[in-house]
Amino acid sequence: MPLYEYRCRACGAEFERLVRWNTPTEEIECPRCGRREAEKRLSLFATAGTGSESRRGPPCGPVT
Repeated sequence: MPLYEYRCRACGAEFERLVRWNTPTEEIECPRCGRREAEKRLSLFATAGTGSESRRGPPCGPVT
């Protein structure tokens, strides 16, 4: 199961949950206030390094 980041619309708390990819946000309960008003956030891990220019080190493949 992937780790997702959420923010509660009711109290502003930010938290993480291990949930299945198809779990509706209406089922995610805030650990601070207990309300089910979470919104999924984009994590830095998910948005950083998405292009080929973000590679570090040599490319994969045989060394010649």
